[in-house]
Amino acid sequence: MYTLNGMTVSEGVGAGPALIMNKAVSFDSQDEEKVFDSESEIAKFKKASNEFATRLHQVTAGPAPDSVRDLFGAAAGFITNSKNVDAIISLILSGASAAKAAKIILFENLKAFEHSSDPELKAQERELKALAKEFISTLTQSDSGTFEVPTLTVPTVIVASDLTPARFLCLRTDLVSAVILEGGLSSGHLGTVLRELHIPSIFSVIGATGIKNGEQVLVDANNGVVMVEPPSDTAFELLHENNPINDDLEDDSLLNITVAPSIGATRELNLSPSLASHGLGLLRSEFLFLGNAKEPTEDEMIEIFAPLFDKFPKDKPLSARTFDFAGDKKPLFAVKTDDKGPLLGYGANVGTELLKTEIRALLRAAVDRKLTLVFPLVTRVSEVKYLNDLCSMCIDELNEEELPHGDVSTALMIETPAAVLSASAFAKMSSRFFIGTSSLAQYASAPRVPDVSFTPALAKMIAMACNAAAQAGVPAAIAGRFAARVDLLPFFLNLGVNYITVDSYSIPKVRSAIERLDLNSANDNYSPKLYEQIMELASGRELADLINNLNFTV
Repeated sequence: MYTLNGMTVSEGVGAGPALIMNKAVSFDSQDEEKVFDSESEIAKFKKASNEFATRLHQVTAGPAPDSVRDLFGAAAGFITNSKNVDAIISLILSGASAAKAAKIILFENLKAFEHSSDPELKAQERELKALAKEFISTLTQSDSGTFEVPTLTVPTVIVASDLTPARFLCLRTDLVSAVILEGGLSSGHLGTVLRELHIPSIFSVIGATGIKNGEQVLVDANNGVVMVEPPSDTAFELLHENNPINDDLEDDSLLNITVAPSIGATRELNLSPSLASHGLGLLRSEFLFLGNAKEPTEDEMIEIFAPLFDKFPKDKPLSARTFDFAGDKKPLFAVKTDDKGPLLGYGANVGTELLKTEIRALLRAAVDRKLTLVFPLVTRVSEVKYLNDLCSMCIDELNEEELPHGDVSTALMIETPAAVLSASAFAKMSSRFFIGTSSLAQYASAPRVPDVSFTPALAKMIAMACNAAAQAGVPAAIAGRFAARVDLLPFFLNLGVNYITVDSYSIPKVRSAIERLDLNSANDNYSPKLYEQIMELASGRELADLINNLNFTV
């Protein structure tokens, strides 16, 4: 037996025989001296581009999580874009191979992203480039565009130097017991896929591709350890200890702290009673409709929202974020935005008409329930006032039409620097702040690549939002990828946070960690002293010491 170490991307333990997925065939071969038949190369390109785009669309219709559907759609559209196709064919006619022509045109057009200061656009550029590389590699294969997908018949540990979401999702994911990469980026789309599918995964594992096909591998992603050919008793013990779902959690000790699930595009939701016991933490509603060919109607939305709401106890609250089509989250249907008024230039890239339809649908789907509507990407007081008024208008209309609806309040996502700086004003217009740590982390690192670690800049933005909420008597919630960090719980709770929304897999871990805390000192308790300490931080070491001291004290 020998062990390797890396960075945990998705927690859990998995085992099975290793399957090495090598990089796709290189398209950088020296073909300048070869003579190509232009018509054959054009036919190869057209077939490959159509098959690759079809494969991407098929993947999104299968087990793909919501966060990558828009990426695959964008990649398919980029590769089959008529201007790109015409330019590639023109190069082929001048003597280039299909692979070389595609590389030149596609990569040249992706350069538009390189000078952007927007971290989300830079991340999209990396993902699109990886998919473009994979497409170009199919042009070098003898079967003219079909890349081989390994057939899995038993639970298997996938090992690769790197892997795109598209290539991974071509596998039978129900038979992937774990994933190990020599490279990888935890904040990339593959990491999101793996976390949402609850597949134990470790990235940055030096020497991973030295593992041989068929060797038994145990992946302990709870501790970032890979064991190759482990003793059978070790594997048995770890696998049977890894039972994160515990329906017998003692929730009474959590007092007023809510720990509830964030859900996305999964229309068939399967949650145990324990995981649903605190209500719906946050519904990311836009992901449910990105694949629609036309704008959904009010009734069509109700047909989707109502069954999801029914998965949660009647007496527990529901929180739903309204549509956010910003960045690469573009639906297939055309979204009409406002050309004047307070929502002109609204960051969520959605207009009054569609928002009104969605608000009505959410209200009607939540009959006899308490519903919190969460407005994303607000940056101006005028936007917040308009959105609140729009909600009131919808309630008045439903009452006039004698249509039953839920009891609603409105809340705001605090997920941009503008929202943080306007938090004091926003607090007067919101029933709760939902602090989005994933988006704030990207802004805190810009223009650099988003940090994996919890940085002083991010800590300060969270503290500022919590301070504004505390001063106004508004409760604060934590969402996003840092919400599940148990070492940060004392930090959040001592800033007054009493609501945590995470993926369902992380709920037992977070609840168990809270149960171990001294809640008399941590529960619903905003500490002005902690706020002042955070605002004085100058380095990551100082922040780490502060968090360690909080964990020791609490």
